[in-house]
Amino acid sequence: MTNLRAWEGVSLPGDFLLEKFLTGDDTAAYFQSSLPPDARPVIVKIIPDSTPQFDLWQRIRQLHHPNLLELLDCGRAALAGDFIVYAVFESPDDTLASALAQAPLTPGESREVLDAALDALRYLHTQGLVLGALDPAHILAVGDRIKFSTDALHEGPPAEDILALGILWQQSLMPASPNSAAIAPHAADPNPQTRWTLDQITIAFNPPQPPPAPAAPPRAPNPVPKWIFIAAAALVLLILGLNFYRPADVVTSPPVFTPSSESRPSVAAPLVPKPSAIPATNEIWRVVAFTYHTQSGAAKKATQINRLHPDLHATVFAPGNKGDYLVVLGDPMSHEDALRLQHSARGKGLPRDIYIQNFTPPNTR
Repeated sequence: MTNLRAWEGVSLPGDFLLEKFLTGDDTAAYFQSSLPPDARPVIVKIIPDSTPQFDLWQRIRQLHHPNLLELLDCGRAALAGDFIVYAVFESPDDTLASALAQAPLTPGESREVLDAALDALRYLHTQGLVLGALDPAHILAVGDRIKFSTDALHEGPPAEDILALGILWQQSLMPASPNSAAIAPHAADPNPQTRWTLDQITIAFNPPQPPPAPAAPPRAPNPVPKWIFIAAAALVLLILGLNFYRPADVVTSPPVFTPSSESRPSVAAPLVPKPSAIPATNEIWRVVAFTYHTQSGAAKKATQINRLHPDLHATVFAPGNKGDYLVVLGDPMSHEDALRLQHSARGKGLPRDIYIQNFTPPNTR
């Protein structure tokens, strides 16, 4: 049997020196290494020679998604008659398991993990692959971005990931959330043919605003059965339950474990909103889609959005004297309206990193 730990100190093809044994056994071992020429830290996994695994690694190497740990290289090597295959992965800075050991996540941080998982899983499922490992030890922080380990990727049914996502939310992300029950019944269901889909999970945690209740019809001459009132009351309670959870605030700086919205490029004289557009609450929230250094670039982008989606009412907004021109959607609005517009814009195909921001002057907050 191959002693994989004996490979410590060996230089693999591509000049990957297995500098330090980290963990493993005779079936798989992990080593610390670095990527030439800038000595970027990487993790190298080696296993006894396996053509199916090597073919899968070559396929994973072609995947590119901001929330998936990148497989940088793979190959074969031999030492004293022992043959192995190896894969070179990005080196994470932290894991969700480590972060949870320090303190539970805030509701906003939990939602960022959930959104990143939904984006990554949609991408993988279009490739015919499933993540295979969706637990805190395999959810990583690389720089300011959440990434999911690709070490256990394999072909399989999407239901496998959906079941794991429900368990992750229930047990690790939001155990005290009223919405935990939205996924929990299916997470505990041993039947892999779960009834949930990724889109249904997204809607469950971003419920649309219910329409206003219609006016009560004239009272019928015949008595109405009591079961109708009971069913109506149950429906109202269900809608209220789905709408109960809202993120408490917008994260304006990167949290300890999870990354916030990426910093954006930068403009001149501020374009002051019309006073009539300011919400009655005195809070001024905006949905920010893009940022430009020039007003002409921002105006061109706003025109392009309005041509495709006139209902989004894209305009150019210059906050203060920072020199940034923001392409914003709609008028100044309340926090709740901004969240709904953000979700709607994402549903129309605009980037997932659209964010909302409070522009209320400090002396009026």
